[in-house]
Amino acid sequence: MTTAAADLSVFVDRKPGWIVELSVEAPTEELDRALQAAGQRVSARLRIPGFRPGKAPALIVERAVGWETLRKEAVDELIPDLFARAVVQAGVEPVGDPSVTVETVERGQPVKFTAQVTVRPEVDLGDYLSQRIEAYPTEVTEADVDLSLEEVRRQFSDLEDVDRPAQAGDVLRCVLVMRRGSEVLSGSAEERDLELDRERLIPGLVDAVLGLEAGAERTFPLSLPADYQQEELRGVTVETDVRLVAVRERKLPPLDDELAKRAQTGSTVEEMRELHRGELIEAAARGDQERYQNDVLAALRDRVTVDIPELMIERDLDRQVAELEVRLAALGIRFEHYLEYSGSTAAKFRQERHPVAVQRVRLDLALNALAAAEQLEVDESQVEREAQRIAEGRRVTPGQRRRLHVAARQDLLRQAAAGRAVEIARGDV
Repeated sequence: MTTAAADLSVFVDRKPGWIVELSVEAPTEELDRALQAAGQRVSARLRIPGFRPGKAPALIVERAVGWETLRKEAVDELIPDLFARAVVQAGVEPVGDPSVTVETVERGQPVKFTAQVTVRPEVDLGDYLSQRIEAYPTEVTEADVDLSLEEVRRQFSDLEDVDRPAQAGDVLRCVLVMRRGSEVLSGSAEERDLELDRERLIPGLVDAVLGLEAGAERTFPLSLPADYQQEELRGVTVETDVRLVAVRERKLPPLDDELAKRAQTGSTVEEMRELHRGELIEAAARGDQERYQNDVLAALRDRVTVDIPELMIERDLDRQVAELEVRLAALGIRFEHYLEYSGSTAAKFRQERHPVAVQRVRLDLALNALAAAEQLEVDESQVEREAQRIAEGRRVTPGQRRRLHVAARQDLLRQAAAGRAVEIARGDV
């Protein structure tokens, strides 16, 4: 397919795997302008007798640096610009960097080059308007309220030192450090409180310290669970050092009007119960809303038909690795050390994350397609604010700022599409 405009001629050859080859031809005037701009840039970097920086004529600059140097300077700016215009003209959306072959860049001749690039695939949403998802609201029971009030009792309890071995339910004053070799993964030399509650602590931790008395020390292995709060440490086996300073027993206050006043949640127990019931209902509603949206997006993701280019999956895996490296750096852990601790390799890590990457890319494509189908738009000022928020505290080049602006627009459009998907699933449209 060939598309032509006043400035560019673009031939589009679509290949398997959502790869497109663009054959681009631009008039010689494009090269003339690029050479003029290149001469000014080169002149600004040179000392040419008789001329201020950037003011020497292009012919003088060319004599000083040679034709090949000047042409390369022009091509480095011209080809990316022509490629960006060509993809817009051809109506394709690249998802990666192009492989460019420059064919002709000579004075008096049209500029010719080919560019092969992976493009965003087409997505078939099917009959998405018929999608309905049933909501299942969470019921807040009196038992839930009782548990919430027990937490208030815990908050206002007293801790009394006891001269006996530690038992379940005690609160230990201790130093707890988790490490691999000499590398500390969690904890510090500072004392902390540790309540021996199997429902709250890492499995195996409570049993490892039961029976210890003040002054005792113990080192033991501990396997971090699959739902550990720091994803990068899930499944890792660590050496845990504990030094017990004191064993304390929790004394709970009675559940009465005095406790309600101390907690500033009313003047009576009943008022306190009503306040906590309301908070639980609000929290349940927020959780229900989040779960419902997740269910809707999962259904949308799974119903679309799309052939995902492997490049998009690999780029998502790159992002997952980069995100993990940032989290690990905050813990003082190098990525290669993390792989060693978890008994993995970079290749195995990517293989394990591949299904997640496929699901993430599939959902992004589904949301993009829904935004287009519903002709959703976002406010430009909102896009600019989001781009500024992302760039805050960072030094970015003009090119990076443009990419941030595109990313911000894409994120906001996907958020709008997610909201529309929820409306459709509820039958509100």
